[in-house]
Amino acid sequence: MSDIKQPSKGTVLVVDDEPDLCEMVAHFLRAEGYEPVLCTHPGEALELYAQNNFDLAFLDINLPEMSGLELASRLRQADPYVEIVFMTGFGSFDSAIQAIRAGAYDYLRKPFGINDFRLSLQRFQERQGLKKQIRTAEQRYFDLVQNIPCIIFVIRKDFRMEFISRACRWILGFSPEEATSDPEWFLKRVHAEDIHRIRHLFMSAFKGGDSKFSVECRFLHRDGHVIHAMLNSISATGTDTGYGETHIEGIIIDISDRVLLEKSIVQKEKLNVLGAVSAEVAHEIRNPIVSIGGFARRLKKAHPDWHDIDIILEESERLEDILHRVTAYLKPVKVTYQECDVNRLIAECAERVSTGTRPAALRFNLDLEPSLPAIYSDRDLLVEIFSDMITNAGRGTEEYEILHIRTFEGVNHIHVEFMVPRTEANTGFPDEIPSPFDEGEHKTGLSLSYRLLKEMGGLHSFTQEKDHYVFTISLSKSVRPDPGENT
Repeated sequence: MSDIKQPSKGTVLVVDDEPDLCEMVAHFLRAEGYEPVLCTHPGEALELYAQNNFDLAFLDINLPEMSGLELASRLRQADPYVEIVFMTGFGSFDSAIQAIRAGAYDYLRKPFGINDFRLSLQRFQERQGLKKQIRTAEQRYFDLVQNIPCIIFVIRKDFRMEFISRACRWILGFSPEEATSDPEWFLKRVHAEDIHRIRHLFMSAFKGGDSKFSVECRFLHRDGHVIHAMLNSISATGTDTGYGETHIEGIIIDISDRVLLEKSIVQKEKLNVLGAVSAEVAHEIRNPIVSIGGFARRLKKAHPDWHDIDIILEESERLEDILHRVTAYLKPVKVTYQECDVNRLIAECAERVSTGTRPAALRFNLDLEPSLPAIYSDRDLLVEIFSDMITNAGRGTEEYEILHIRTFEGVNHIHVEFMVPRTEANTGFPDEIPSPFDEGEHKTGLSLSYRLLKEMGGLHSFTQEKDHYVFTISLSKSVRPDPGENT
């Protein structure tokens, strides 16, 4: 059993112009389980070091042509992590200080015995253990920072990103290298309506104001859609010796799904109230409308020259039309779930509308995310909603206007965005849920879209940008009913 070769603890470089001392050190190292590599000249040591990996080197301070201190400096330039032990027969306080400055962790004065040597190796092993723990902790910290589902960043006073984590890629669509190489990247990503507020917040923190803040704001994804986020500072520091200027550390948390859920809850409650009011109004006015219209028609027959009766008839017919819209709005919607390819449905609807009633002035720009997953929804209802959105968007557009339709994937939803150019002719889009009582081509169609989306667990949201109206239809990716289940 004693002949079994034990694995080496590592390769150690020994450099001394005295061959006998080299052999003694080699004997000590072999006894402790290390594999020594011996040389008597600094130039030879540099050549050996370029060809091998050494964790430890024993160097004589007084070497020919090059001192051990200079050799140690060149070795550490090649590998900052190599450990150095100096050996000298002329020990002094000054030489010890020089050894420490050269990066040595230990210092042996000749002649030294096996106990001194073992103690030096023991300190080396302890340092290696501590380094391993530090590297493990650093790797864990790095993995945590890079894989946590929010953006961690360090930003300078000039708003240049000094560091940003990998989450930037899947939250905003940019690689960390792109974000840190563009001096204006951060300010260009903040939504135009929030940039003044965010700039003022950071400048106040840099000037010594409140360095701790947590605000909700909007960022722009690489492809243009809006990301709702919480912007929090972690810490603010003074002058950074590495960069020579102040900086702030912070995180950006994507809360788009939370905002969407809040909007969905509010919209659902509004629709419930609207439905209840509509049902009550329809019930109460049905009989009076029928009676007024019937008596007006009888009077018209008896007195055809009474023109005032025409006004009564016109208004009763208008009320009957409103009642019809309310009745249609309250009619139960049957939802049949099946696998749907949203991109294909959008393309089909655009083609169908373009060959039908689409205004000749409107053109389409389809930006459909190719990797969009299929969802479970009602295909026919989606076609109705998409077609109605395209048709309504086309009304009032000027010549050669372009309707931009974009699809993109969120964490829990598929989003379809309709960007309608703002013109003087199409200023009637509502920023609230339209009711079935509202008149106008835009509002009548949108009220039905809101209702249909509610039945399918979706959301219809609306924003006004500088040059466009933006309608966004959000469809849940998590709806997966049992086979054959209909609602």
